[in-house]
Amino acid sequence: MPKSAWGLLAALLPCLLLPAWAAEAPSRFPIRQGDRHGAIDATGKVVIEPQYDAELRFSDGLAVVAVGSKVGVIDLDGKPVISPQVKVGIGSGEFAQQVSLASLIAGGFSEGLAPFRMGRKLGYLARNGAVAVPPQFDQVEPFSEGQALVAVAGHWGSIDRSGKWVIEPQFDKPFRFQEGLAVVLVSGQGYGYIDRQGRFAIPAQYNQAYNFSGGRARVQLREGHGYIDRQGKVVVEPSTEYRVSADYREERAPVRAGERGWGYLDPQGGFAVAPQFFSAREFSEGRAAVAVGDVRHHQWGYVDASGKPAGKAGFQQAEPFSEGRAAVLVPRAGYGYVDAAGELVIGPLEGVSQVEPFSGGLARIWFNQAAGLWGYIDRSGKLLWKTAP
Repeated sequence: MPKSAWGLLAALLPCLLLPAWAAEAPSRFPIRQGDRHGAIDATGKVVIEPQYDAELRFSDGLAVVAVGSKVGVIDLDGKPVISPQVKVGIGSGEFAQQVSLASLIAGGFSEGLAPFRMGRKLGYLARNGAVAVPPQFDQVEPFSEGQALVAVAGHWGSIDRSGKWVIEPQFDKPFRFQEGLAVVLVSGQGYGYIDRQGRFAIPAQYNQAYNFSGGRARVQLREGHGYIDRQGKVVVEPSTEYRVSADYREERAPVRAGERGWGYLDPQGGFAVAPQFFSAREFSEGRAAVAVGDVRHHQWGYVDASGKPAGKAGFQQAEPFSEGRAAVLVPRAGYGYVDAAGELVIGPLEGVSQVEPFSGGLARIWFNQAAGLWGYIDRSGKLLWKTAP
């Protein structure tokens, strides 16, 4: 791209103001009327009238929108941030054309930056449309804690917000930082863990390794899977008594102990909850979904960190908790939500074919997914909005 074009992009709008995107944004929920899309707030009020051709997907307080061939970026109130009239030239000669700047965006905004594509290369745009990092990468990921994963010639590394390398491209697979460390694969050596400066905190030595969660990481040792701490010390040895297959959440890890069933390990590898369940899932908000019974006849319910039941196990399905509510399927009745005591506080919901977790105070419930008919309920179960047939 000519330098003059980069200058044009950089001067499109005033410089980025950090407080505008650093503050926690209010929630917006996509709605549809006919073939037009808009958004409501957490009270059910329509804040963006249905007028766009696709569902609004906000990230970092912004959404890319389109009406026909006009593509722009709007804020949470529906006000233009990057107007469809802002255009940039791409191509050359007979292939030269003017396109909407927003149409080049190749992902959502995160920490004030969004990936955009020019030809075969990717870079990052600021919220005002200025080029923050010129396109030079083959693959990119969203920014997180001031860094973004990017790939050049098949090798992954990370950059800062100015595009400067923090971790030189050297790894064969993308990696994700969790609790300050990331799993990386080194050819000929195996998996290890690096810190956010790219230094090895735990040497590459494992055939398999997973991200840290709750101060523990699952790795494959010679005798099987066990857990290590952030210094690389084995804190839970592989055992013939149980099979490790999940991460720690809230200081508990579900494991299966053969015919005895599923239970939960504590961070030291002892049983915090003795094996006794037909199936068990990870903890969320102090509760975990467990099933009692056998392969033909089993029901789901919830337990606390000590294994004490929270309500009765009587559900066909039981999902993780989010914002104090967990979705369940009541046999022969339909979907609903339980509270931390395991009591049904919403539903069963009539005519609902699927439900989603609560987020931002509301949960989306589906009346007909194939037809795109959905609605939103609050934590009391009140229906705030529903798609018109």
